[in-house]
Amino acid sequence: MNISSILYVFIGGGIGSLLRFLIGWIISLKNIQPIFSTLIANVIASVLIAIICTISFNDKNSMVQIFWATGFCGGLSTFSTFSFQSYQFIQNQQWGWLAFNIASNILLTFLAVFVGIKLANG
Repeated sequence: MNISSILYVFIGGGIGSLLRFLIGWIISLKNIQPIFSTLIANVIASVLIAIICTISFNDKNSMVQIFWATGFCGGLSTFSTFSFQSYQFIQNQQWGWLAFNIASNILLTFLAVFVGIKLANG
């Protein structure tokens, strides 16, 4: 690890986090359930990380992978928000929203990885 790797993760993570924030802001303007901003961010990050890791599979320490996969996708995706939103549904006994949130995040992000790999392989 070197200082440039740290800076790449820092900058990529900042940009990814900013995009995540903007997605949430746009969703809130439309008065849509907030879990959809989390889902959108997670799906985008899953497609991108699959593309990036497939393309740079043999070079896990490349600056491209460090910036985009670790930094940007790490800042964009959010397992902690997904988990907290799921917990809130349990507290509020909103079982339908809980099931939807868990199923959609797991299934769609998993599908997004397959799509990203397919896109990367042509």
